[in-house]
Amino acid sequence: MSAQRRNRPRGAGTAYKRADGRWAAQIFVTESGTNRRVRKTIYAKTRKELEEKRTELISAEARREPIPPSKLTVAAYLEEWLEHLAKPRVRPTTFVAYRNYVEKYLVPGLGSKPVGRLSAREVRLYLDDLRRSGTGARTIQYLHATLRAALEDAVREELIPKNVAKLVRVARPERTERQPLSVEDVRTLLTKHDGHEIQPMLAVFALLGMRRSEVLGLKWEDVDLAAGSLKVRRGLQRVNGQLVDMQTKTERSRRTVPLPAYVLELLRLQADQQAKWRVEAEGAFTETDYVFTTHVGTPIDPRNCTRVVQNACKRAGVRVVRLHDFRHGCVSVLLDLGVPPRTAMEIVGHTTIEMTMNVYGHVSIDSMRSAMDQLGDLFQGRGECK
Repeated sequence: MSAQRRNRPRGAGTAYKRADGRWAAQIFVTESGTNRRVRKTIYAKTRKELEEKRTELISAEARREPIPPSKLTVAAYLEEWLEHLAKPRVRPTTFVAYRNYVEKYLVPGLGSKPVGRLSAREVRLYLDDLRRSGTGARTIQYLHATLRAALEDAVREELIPKNVAKLVRVARPERTERQPLSVEDVRTLLTKHDGHEIQPMLAVFALLGMRRSEVLGLKWEDVDLAAGSLKVRRGLQRVNGQLVDMQTKTERSRRTVPLPAYVLELLRLQADQQAKWRVEAEGAFTETDYVFTTHVGTPIDPRNCTRVVQNACKRAGVRVVRLHDFRHGCVSVLLDLGVPPRTAMEIVGHTTIEMTMNVYGHVSIDSMRSAMDQLGDLFQGRGECK
């Protein structure tokens, strides 16, 4: 081996051929993250390839580009990222999702690899393996987004020179077209539950377009029955087994919503209903100030809420939908009534008009038929352009 060593200028390392046929060299570099001078070993199949790698590494050092710590694995970095970067800045539910993707997928699949040597090809092959093993497209999209977010922070902190996850293209899952209940179906649902204790909640979901967390997090201090309006200020969600009040999904989600007379009347009935439960509980009623509660005043669990509303759909003989589909339906009806998109956006708390129009603005078959009838009338001389 000594006969094949080649002396290099000071600091450039020594190249030599290993017993396994590969060429190797050791170079002192400044390690990012620790700023320590460490000896880094590089390998190549040929002497020429080794020289190219060494030249690039020396140039990167001269340009002060990040030289990743050789012993920092993807698993170790992701754990640090979760606790010190992700946790302080994301919503608790988002953090729980991040941790799930890290622990269930990313660590078992990529965790042993040095974070500085992770390649786009390795990420792509890993995602392809998941796809072939039956992992859903949506799950793959989310865990790719998690890895991309983590590595972006590593780039920002000059731990690695580039985010290899951003170089990997992930197919978007096919978007399932959700059809909300028609106006007639909603009318049937509400009519069938006239006088029922769930009627006020059904009306809030159907007519106000609020998220489930926003409905369950609504408190009486947010409702002004005299002015006929309510303020959306928080959401109630289950996080790590506990029901907790959380900030709204976005800043624009914090909004004031005028109440239709029908909903206003039902909220008054809800207040009377709670007063009755308070008396019946004989001192066991928990004062939480939530508008929608159990008979003993405790907040309603989100999953129980979904079950109760979907059971109501079954009783009324209408199609069972997700609770979020009521939100879709509300926006669609508002747009169908000719309400300006900007107004609809403010009512439901969207961040952008594009979200209101493209994702939530379902067009009913009746609306399309009406539009096409107007077009036909125009060309048959029975209509006119405005």
